Amino acid sequence: MRSFSKQSWSYHRRWIYAAIVVLAFFILVETILKLNGVQSLLAEEDPYVGFSNKLARFERVPSEQGDQMVLKHYKPGMFNDQQFPVNKSPNTYRIFCLGGSTTFGRPYDHRTSFCGWLNAYLTAADPTHIWEVINVGGISYASYRVAAMMAELNTYQPDLYIVYSGHNEFLEERTYREIAAMPEWIRDLSTELSRSRLYSELKRRIRTLRSPALEDTNDIVLKDEVDEILSHSVGPKSYKRDDALNRTIQDHYRFNVERMIRIAESNNTQIVFVQPAAKLHEETPFKSEHRDGINASEMLRWNALFQQTQKLYAQELYSQALKSIDQALEIDSRYAESHYWRGKILFALQNYSQARIAYQRSLDEDIAPLRILGSMQQTLFEIIQAHQVALIDFPAIIADASRQNLGHDLPGSKLFLDHVHPTIEMHQALGLALFERLKQHGTVNPGKEWNSTALEAATKSQLALVDKKLQREALHNLASVIRWSGKTEQAYALLLRSQQEFGNIPRTLTMLSTLAQRLGQTADALKHAYQATELYPEDINSWTYLASLYESNGQPAEAENTYRRGLALQPEHIELRQALSLVLIQTGRTAEAINEIERIVKLDPSLDEGFLNLGILYAELEQYSQSELNFRQALGLNPNLAYAYTGLAIIYERMFKYNKALQNFRRAQQLEPLNPEASNNLGRLLARSGDPASAIKEFEAALKLDPNYREAQQNLKIAQAQQQAH
Repeated sequence: MRSFSKQSWSYHRRWIYAAIVVLAFFILVETILKLNGVQSLLAEEDPYVGFSNKLARFERVPSEQGDQMVLKHYKPGMFNDQQFPVNKSPNTYRIFCLGGSTTFGRPYDHRTSFCGWLNAYLTAADPTHIWEVINVGGISYASYRVAAMMAELNTYQPDLYIVYSGHNEFLEERTYREIAAMPEWIRDLSTELSRSRLYSELKRRIRTLRSPALEDTNDIVLKDEVDEILSHSVGPKSYKRDDALNRTIQDHYRFNVERMIRIAESNNTQIVFVQPAAKLHEETPFKSEHRDGINASEMLRWNALFQQTQKLYAQELYSQALKSIDQALEIDSRYAESHYWRGKILFALQNYSQARIAYQRSLDEDIAPLRILGSMQQTLFEIIQAHQVALIDFPAIIADASRQNLGHDLPGSKLFLDHVHPTIEMHQALGLALFERLKQHGTVNPGKEWNSTALEAATKSQLALVDKKLQREALHNLASVIRWSGKTEQAYALLLRSQQEFGNIPRTLTMLSTLAQRLGQTADALKHAYQATELYPEDINSWTYLASLYESNGQPAEAENTYRRGLALQPEHIELRQALSLVLIQTGRTAEAINEIERIVKLDPSLDEGFLNLGILYAELEQYSQSELNFRQALGLNPNLAYAYTGLAIIYERMFKYNKALQNFRRAQQLEPLNPEASNNLGRLLARSGDPASAIKEFEAALKLDPNYREAQQNLKIAQAQQQAH
């Protein structure tokens, strides 16, 4: 064993004493700063998106009951209407519910959200306290926005935070170039130093010496409003696979969950997280992309196997379908929809445990991850374990409900309204779970009257607050969003649910008909549209839509009959008469069509289109003087109506008045210089008038505008031959 000399021991002892003194000094400084209210930077800032405390959401508003803090609405519908007193009374327990649209209660509102249910149960169970459950869930709010809001809420005397966040992390486009370029050890060191109040205060002091312009260039400041990628694109198509960005976004989520915990701890406020739940069964991925490097022959083989899988599934040959999709996955394991089909097949085989794995992989490979990833759920669980804070396992609650009611633990359309928003019943179950958590920890102490009967009464009272009309409207809006994202079948199913729960209105039936038509279910489309006319015979739009549906399905007689039934209700409905006249034209009944259009122009003499159509129809009947009169009437209303000049030119040509015909063709061409048909018409008349050279120029001009214009190609050849013959 090595022995130390007295000199060596004295030297080491001096270093130990010095370290102890320095450590004691820093502990003393940290304690003094803490007592003086100095916060660490990590409780205030997000290094991923810059300084975030500028996002104040509440404002102080005077009222008869005392000053209130009112949630400002930066964008309509982003938040529920919420307010609370500036001065909290002694027997008040203040809870802030934070998160995204699930916390909000979408597609409904806070009354049917888990926050609303929690408030109902707390109030009924313990009326001796004032329970303030304030829902500050924001539509499309990701964790970094939730953390920024929590930093503000810390100044409003919170007793408890409830956080449901994780679905919206990929909604906004953020730039992480500076962070990605920073060495990991520097980023970690900066994070650790930012925990220190001394370092944080020094950094703040240094900032005050910097010019505002310089600070703006270095920070990635979070915008006041959510700026979704989806709002700049048609559905999820703009998303591309980017594994590096994906990892950084997940790192950011981890940081923000930890930041929320630090913010709560800095104010001695309790915090409870809810593990977000996502729909797995009956939920296709939003966008799938093939793996990098897949070649043409592999793609051909994959396509054949994928199509074969779907055919075998439709024939209920599930074991064979499983083999087929597994072969496709051997070629490409990153195509999200492949895993969805594997889960669907395994579900049909009642192998629910393996189906869950496949569905989860489909979710995790989704190029547009609008549901929380499995790895992010694991991250939340690990952070909760490390910090020993409360977590409500919502996926387990939903799985139990599915198992009890459906015989399996895979949540689908029975428990979710869409990919992430649970039904009112599941919100209620979560609200009850949160209530039980608060009861176990002694936050709420129910009186003797609190029992199953009281619980049922509180449930009925809360449901009575729900506006059925608003609920129906919310489902319609949600169906429109789902349809926009490309999921027509799910939008259709959601509207069928609305029909079952809230009955029929014209809009529901029309939307059902539209979606059924898009799905190729023509009989159902006609059934829904016809049902609308039967239930609401006074609704003229229902008759119009049904007639147009008959037209698009090649049933002109039914379309005509339906238009006439609509006109029997409103004889002066111009749009209906216009539609009827088109049906009459298509079926060759020109004289009847003229009668309808003449009624239209009597109803609205300012309708230039009506006179234009009369001119065309009278020309077909070779009644040129009447045709000319109608074209002139159209031009009297709209002198720039090019097609009216074309119509005049055609009838003058038929009457062998070539000079007038040329004048009108030229006028039509002047009004529409980019219309190849105008040049072709002029060229045709020039050729007929014996001027092939000028005609050739016009045909060439038409082909320059449209190289594939066949009539102009043929006319050009004829004119060239005519010129050579001369």
